[in-house]
Order: sequence, then C-alpha cells, then structure tokens
Amino acid sequence: MRELRAILCFQKKTDDAIDVYKKMLELDPKNAEYMAYMGYLYYEKDNFPEAIELFNKALDIDPEAPFVYFLLGNAFSRIGRIVDAIRAYDLAIFLDFDIYDAHVEFAIKYERMGRLKRALKEYIAAYEIDPRDEAIKEKIDFLREKIGE
Repeated sequence: MRELRAILCFQKKTDDAIDVYKKMLELDPKNAEYMAYMGYLYYEKDNFPEAIELFNKALDIDPEAPFVYFLLGNAFSRIGRIVDAIRAYDLAIFLDFDIYDAHVEFAIKYERMGRLKRALKEYIAAYEIDPRDEAIKEKIDFLREKIGE
C-alpha cells in the first residue's frame, strides 16, 4: 500500500492518492501520519481549508509532530492567516524543527518530480531564511533560467 501511495504521488495523481488515504483511514482512523499526509495532498491541490482541517486532526492525535506544524503554518500562510502561520511555525521550532532544511528538502523532491516552479518557490523560501547559502542562490538562478522567469 505504501508503494502505491508513493507511485500515485510521484505521478501527480493526487486525487487517486487521496482516495487511497481515505480507505486507509477507514481501517485506521487514529493514524496521525495518514491524516497528515492526506492533508498534505489537499495542500498540493491548493485546497487549504481541507488541508488545515486534516493537519489539525493529525495534531489532535499526535501533538508532538513538528513537521505537521510546519505544514499547517504553510497552509495558513497561503490563505493569508499570518498570525496563525507564525503560531504553527513557532510550535514547529519549539519542537526542534529546522524550517530551512524542510524547504530545501521539499525543493529537492519537487525538482526530482519535475515540478520546477514548486521547487523554485521552496528554494526561494529557504534562501529568504538564510541568504548566505550560495548553492541555494545558484539553484534559484538556474531554475529561473530553466523555467523562463
């Protein structure tokens, strides 16, 4: 089942992956990891209210999940709820989460999947946190040129 989820996500078949997660949650309704990942899939579809609801449900089950707080912060940020985003980011940091590394890891994954615009956004977010990293700046310039921005 894990392999099917990964394949569907890699192939950008987000709706199919969501269906798989819904079925998995029917079998294990208290699985915070499944709940959070389904929230991430809704985030990928720009359905931020649904993503926020699922992230919050996942955090109700496992309140010690810093990455989920990070994703929740991203979702709040995307809909303009900046104060809520900052609170979520603060909780992620409090739980020893490195937001810079998360942005870089997302960027690398998006780039490998061929989602260059999303990768560029993540590299820019990382660079805004730490503009001293020349390798990230070079990656931003490379992707901008490749995309044509």
